[in-house]
Formats: sequence, structure tokens, C-alpha cells
Amino acid sequence: MAGIGLSGVTKTYPGGVTAVDGLDLTVHDGEFFALLGPSGCGKTTLLRTIAGLEQASAGTVSIGDRDVTRLAPGQRDVAMVFQDYALFPHMTVLDNIAYPLRVKRIPRAARHDRAREVGAGLDLADLMARRPAELSGGQQQRVALARAVVAHPKAFLFDEPLSNLDARLRLSARTFLKRLQRDLGITTVFVTHDQAEALAMADRIAVMDAGRIRQVGTPREVFGRPATSFVAHFIGSTPMNLLDATVTGGRLTLAAGTLPCPADLPDDTRVTVGIRPEYLTYSKDPVEDALAGTVGIVEHLGSSSLVTLETDGAAPVGVVVEEGAEPEPGTRGWAVPRPGRVLLYRAGGGDLLA
Repeated sequence: MAGIGLSGVTKTYPGGVTAVDGLDLTVHDGEFFALLGPSGCGKTTLLRTIAGLEQASAGTVSIGDRDVTRLAPGQRDVAMVFQDYALFPHMTVLDNIAYPLRVKRIPRAARHDRAREVGAGLDLADLMARRPAELSGGQQQRVALARAVVAHPKAFLFDEPLSNLDARLRLSARTFLKRLQRDLGITTVFVTHDQAEALAMADRIAVMDAGRIRQVGTPREVFGRPATSFVAHFIGSTPMNLLDATVTGGRLTLAAGTLPCPADLPDDTRVTVGIRPEYLTYSKDPVEDALAGTVGIVEHLGSSSLVTLETDGAAPVGVVVEEGAEPEPGTRGWAVPRPGRVLLYRAGGGDLLA
């Protein structure tokens, strides 16, 4: 096994398009690391650069103690699982799994024995004679994983391998994939645009935007204290409330009310206040240090609901309430921040201040 190191990695395409812009990153040995970001942010290009499918325009890529920047993909000792699984349609499951060993010129009997062993561990023992067209999406995914595992690579590289699965199968697949990675202890880089997947599976996450990394941290760090307002808005199944405010006399003045200021800032400083809907408590009665509004929309999320408070001429405020405690649309309500959960960002989409 081995860690992965990136130093000043840049990938520029003809025409001056920069997909990856001078990234420095370390993925620790045995870590499950997620590259998370919106479409077009450069995360798949970065993964392909690690794999050797793209050549870095500048910088270095190392796997373990080897500089692999100019090595071909087959010399990097990594296994990649693609979004569409990339199985050979004319081959059986057995031959698909054994293919990396065939490339390494391992004798047929030995590679088939190894493929059967790995396939059995992934519940594929009864499917070895089938071809990909005869498999479900979940079964094809397991074949792709078995093919990656069979060669004992130094690192797994996953390019959104769960995106083609339905919602229920995706949940079971991510649990299975996390358990497999933990049991094997192989360094894993997992690309996704689904923040729920990244938060649930990764040991650490790098949030990317426009070819750059905006924050690296554990799921708890990235969710609880986003480093920028971009990360704050992107992370979370219910987007963080980002509200304009001005500091006045040690308090934050917002369109919907006033709150204590969590930092010592001069009067008239303009900031963006960040509060997650999960860290607000709803009250039907007036409360000091709260944000007031009129209930506009109530969205049922299952065991909870997202209540949107419409404010006068300003951004709405989302509040998560428990099942059965939903207010009626059109009624007046107050959102009360939990202690220590109010974040401040530089006005205009800046970095975290406090």
C-alpha cells in the first residue's frame, strides 16, 4: 500500500483551459479520500492525472516513494473503476475479473483461481459464466470492483462508481464499498459530486471549485466549519443559510433581526452570516436573538421537515424542524441559532472569519 502525493499539479488543455490549477495534496496510506465538487470543477481530470490517463502539464505525482509523473498508467500500480464500469461485453465475468492478471502474463489457471477467489468474496460465485449484458447494475459494479481488487494495487481510483445506480442500491453499495476498502486497507481516491456520499464514506474530503481545492478536512470539519462561503453553500443536503449582515455595537444586524456577533469586529463591517438549517430552532413565539419571518414553504424530508421563513426583501431562512412540529404556511415564526453555530464570512463570498 502507499500514499499519494501531488505537488504543484496543473493540467492545461489547448486553448488555455486550465482544468487543474497548481494543486498540492497528500492522501495518506490506507485513507479513503474523496474529491468533491460540482460538475466541471476538475475532480475527474485530477483523478485521471493520478492514474496517468492524463499527463500533468506541470508539477509532480508520487505514489508511495515513487515519482510516477511521467509513467504510463500500467506502470503506476493503481486500479481505476469508471462511472460506466468499462466491462468487456464479449468476456464472461470470470475473464473480466481476471483481465488485469492476464495483462501481467499470469498463467490462465492461476489467474482464474485468483479471480474466482475474489469474485466469491464479492458474492459473484454464481455469475462467473455470465456476460455483462446479463447482469444488473449492482452486479456489474461488483464485477468492476473485483477486477480492481484482483491485482492487489497500491491505490484504488474511483470515478463516480455509484452514479448509475438507483437510490436504494446506491445506499447499500456505498456501505459495501466502504467496508471493502476498510478490510483491504488500500489507499482510495473517490470522485463524486454527491456531498452525501462524500460525507458518509470519506475519512477526509477535498472540496474543489474551478480547478482549485477550497478546503481539505474530515467530514465533520467540512460540514461544521466550511472554510469559504462556497464550501458552506455546496456542503449539506439542506443548503446553509448565507445572509448579509452589518456589525453594529457588537451585534449583527440582518434584515430578519439581530444576533450577537461571535467575533470582535469594528462597527459597519459587512459580513455574510452562515447558519445551517439543522442548527436553528423554530419558535412560534417572539424570541430575542432570533430571525423572524413568515412561513412560506414546508418540505417534508422524512423524519424532519425544512421550513422556509420568508423575510422582508432579503434571503429566506431555512429551519429544520422535527416530524410533527411543522408550522402552518402563512404564520409568523422565529429561527433561533444554537450556541456556537453562527459562522461569519467575508462579505461577497469570502473566507471564514469566525
